[in-house]
Formats: sequence, structure tokens, C-alpha cells
Amino acid sequence: MSLLFDELLIAIMKAVNRERTLSSPYHLIKGKKSGQTIQDIGYYGLFPYFAVMPRLEKRFYDQAVDGLFARGFLQENTDVIDLTDMALSSETPATPLDGWRYRGNEQLFLSRLSLTIQTFSHISQKVNSFDPVINSEEIQLWTKNYLRQHNFRAPETVKAFKAQVLASLEETAVPEQHKMILMSRLSGFGFSGLTWEQISANQGIAPLDAQLNLVETLHAWMHIIEQNRHPLLLRLLEGVIQQSSLTESAQRTEKLFARGFTLQQIAELRQLKSSTIEDHVVELAMNDPYFDYSPFISEEIYQTIVHLSREQQTKRLRDIKDKVPAATYFQIRLALAVKQ
Repeated sequence: MSLLFDELLIAIMKAVNRERTLSSPYHLIKGKKSGQTIQDIGYYGLFPYFAVMPRLEKRFYDQAVDGLFARGFLQENTDVIDLTDMALSSETPATPLDGWRYRGNEQLFLSRLSLTIQTFSHISQKVNSFDPVINSEEIQLWTKNYLRQHNFRAPETVKAFKAQVLASLEETAVPEQHKMILMSRLSGFGFSGLTWEQISANQGIAPLDAQLNLVETLHAWMHIIEQNRHPLLLRLLEGVIQQSSLTESAQRTEKLFARGFTLQQIAELRQLKSSTIEDHVVELAMNDPYFDYSPFISEEIYQTIVHLSREQQTKRLRDIKDKVPAATYFQIRLALAVKQ
């Protein structure tokens, strides 16, 4: 149950092969909230991989893509991703990644956890003053309130916290190496968390693989915490889990649409482009199995688009538009997003 970064790229590319450009996996991994990226998640079932590495630098992504070309997994195509048979036949390892559920917020959980552990570590040694490992004032304030509410100076609180960390990690089904990477990122009294370069050298893996392994561990661990209700750790997940399957902006559009406003009126009220509101409608269709598409597209055009997409095995808008000129791009995107 573990992905390497190259395997993550190939898993995404398999889904969008010959239908999206080489930059599309990068936007997905980064968690770009554009209409195109959000829709691709639904079209191609890429929910696990969304926003799993929000801080990924383009140069490192490009290096990884160059590596896929060099190893014969990708072939030259100026328009789209074009995988070789070797890539298409390769197996994708199972992964606990759940990017759409957490959307990069595992870093918020990790920051709170890191500061909490650092505090417990120093207080246990009767040291009340230290440089916090997390600089964010917002996270520092949240953690201070959390610690006060749980009587953090009491030895039994420290003991209970440690026990819950160990018990929940024991239940988390990821390789021990992954857990070691997590632990080596933490700081405490007399020791500092390791850099990615140090972890990479210690574990004998690439820095991007180490970072991805950490995200896998956090997602699997947070799932265990949610399930088994380890109370001291559960509080650290406050605001981390996405309660809605929609982006925040789409939720606001949904509320206005439910009140009877037209798409044009919503665009004017929210001072957004009509195309952005259309993106939100497509997102609603993608997430609501009972979505009524009839106000936006005739049944005849809807069925034509769906049939063509299945028959040609494509979700490329331009290809469908060429065959169904009467449909707008919005209608094509909507038809592809409606849950069958």
C-alpha cells in the first residue's frame, strides 16, 4: 500500500491518456481549484490524488516527467499525454490517499500535532520557553487553546496523548518506513525534525517519494483517528476534513440557484464570469446523483453527447463538439459530469 511519485504520475496519466496535456496532473496534484481540474476529478475518478502535494514545485514535476520519457513510459506528443504500452500495462499500487476529502489540510493537522508534541516534550522536562517549530500565529493560537482545554501540564494528559498516538499509529496500515518518515519530521526537547534531504539520504529514497509517503501516512492515520475516535487526536482534525464534496465557491452558487436565481443573475450578484458559474453547475452535477440537467440541456442533445462519449471512449470536449455542433461547450461538460 504505497505509491512512488512516478507511480502517482502514471496513475493519473492513465486516466487522462491522450485527452489532457502534460500539465494537467501537476494542477491536480497541487489542488488547483479551476473548473477544468475540478471537472477532470469527476470525469476520470481522480478524487484520491487531488491536492496531495500543494507545495509541489513545477521544476520537480518537470524533472519527474522527463524521467518518464527517459524510461520509455511516455512518448512525444505536442498536444496531449501519450503513454506507451509499457506504462499502460503497469500496475498501480494501492494507496490510502484521499485527497478530495482532505484537500491539503493534512498539513494543518501535522502542524498542530508537531507543536503539541514539541510543547509536551519541553513541559515534561520542566522547560517552559522554547522556539515554536511552527511560525503561523493562527496555528500557535489554536494549539495554545487546545492545550489549555486539555490541562496540558498534567502528566496524565501527556501520558494519554502519547498512548493515543502510539495506539492509532499501530492501527494505521502503512509500511513502518512511512511511519519513521512522519516521526523524523517532528521536533522536541533536544532534537529537531529532519529536512527532506536528510530523510531522503537516511531512507535511500527520492525527496518527492518521501513527501508522498508522508501524505499517504497522514491520510491513512487521520482515517483511523476518525473511525476509532481517539479523543485527544480527534480534536486536531477540527476544520481539516471537508464536510462538503463541493468547493466553497460552488456551495455559494448552489444556495443562490436553489433560491431561484438564474446563472446570469448569480454571475452579476457574485461579480464572477458566467463561465465560472457554469463551472459551478458542472461541479454540482458531478457531485449530486439527483441533479436535474433539464433546464440547461435538452434530453436529445444530452443523450447524443453521452452516447458519443461512450462509443468513442473520449471526454475531449473538442472531439465531441466537432460531432455535436449544436451543443455548447458548457452543455458538453455538463452532460459528461452528470452521474449515470
